[in-house]
Amino acid sequence: MAPTLLVLWTGYPNGARVARRLKRAGFDVIGAYPAGRAGGRSPAVPRPLRYPSPVDTPDAFVAWVSDTCRRRGVDAVVPVDEDIVRLLSRNRHAMGRAVFVGPTEEQYALLCDKRRLADTARELGLDSPMTVEVDDEGNSPVWPPLPSVVKPRTSGSEIDAPRMVDTARERDALVKHLARSGYGAVVQERIDGQRWIVQSVRGDGVFEYVVHRVDREWPRGCGLATLKRPSPDHAALAASARRLLDHVDYRGPSGISFLEQDGRFYPHDANLRLGATMVASVNAGFDFPRRAVEAAMGLPGRPFDGIPVPGAVQMRLDLELEALTSAARLRDAAAFRRVLLDIGRVAVNPRGLLDPSPLDPFWVSSLAQRVLRRLRAGTRARRSPSSPARAEGDPRPDPARSPLATGSDSKLAPTPASAVGAK
Repeated sequence: MAPTLLVLWTGYPNGARVARRLKRAGFDVIGAYPAGRAGGRSPAVPRPLRYPSPVDTPDAFVAWVSDTCRRRGVDAVVPVDEDIVRLLSRNRHAMGRAVFVGPTEEQYALLCDKRRLADTARELGLDSPMTVEVDDEGNSPVWPPLPSVVKPRTSGSEIDAPRMVDTARERDALVKHLARSGYGAVVQERIDGQRWIVQSVRGDGVFEYVVHRVDREWPRGCGLATLKRPSPDHAALAASARRLLDHVDYRGPSGISFLEQDGRFYPHDANLRLGATMVASVNAGFDFPRRAVEAAMGLPGRPFDGIPVPGAVQMRLDLELEALTSAARLRDAAAFRRVLLDIGRVAVNPRGLLDPSPLDPFWVSSLAQRVLRRLRAGTRARRSPSSPARAEGDPRPDPARSPLATGSDSKLAPTPASAVGAK
């Protein structure tokens, strides 16, 4: 019988893609999505289970996972959401006999905590940007030179994206906000250069990967990768990623981001899960979800030959539509034309992939609902005389200004920034 997989979560675009690929690989897939939130449905998972919030009610969520694994005979749990990865890494026992396709608590701490990642990289002799962790009040005895990049210490679905700061005032406001959020904050030296991502699967006798060059991000220069192309000539960069994974003996999927400056590569972010842009590797010919599960479970499978599909390119359409909206709102005609041209080039490329597909009725319906909710929220905020004004210097994004924001997998601010070195 095919192994039964519990995929957490199944939202667009990433969760839906993971569930579809695993079903296509022959696994029995059970999908789930947060209770009380619209979405999570797709052709692969038309009726997802609903679970308590791992952020607001972590104990209830862990209990739900334990009960679901037992009742449904789950063989492996496949997390897609970062908060779920972090929580279940500390509660692996709750899954019973099910394999967790993710890290242990110690592996998570050493690679996914951005302060610890910098220490781990230096211990292995890898280049690392200067990184400081602020205390609970948002203070540090030393700071990297300005401009610098402020990040949450660990990623999360309910926290703002990394941002570049040009002044001490901006830096202090943002780190205090992040410190209060409970996620903590780090401040890193800004590295100017090309961004790369190594997406890989590691297991017993297995290390398969695709190296991607990141050509666009949203917000620009400091957000999620929105336009990626595989690069076959960076085995040394993949070797650096493998050194980090070997060091903690991690088995499963990962995405490790590097910044290149003067021929040197600086690891600055690691995700030990099937990340938001994992479909770029699928588009390059690497069945990333299938191989991740097979490696974690110790199953035999057809290995990837390491040769990416020539001319492959992947675009996060939902995020580039947000960039298009921002350009229109700012009346930046050049940026608007550039985004339209990029979308058109990917759409006509035989090896291009728009993710999600604009022809997917589930995503179009979900997008329309989000736009309407955002527009109504913005209208209510403008009409309400009692709405509190945003404090001067408040670093948080204004949700009413981002009608195409895409929910928990995005972690985005609504306006473009010029930082280089963020996630």
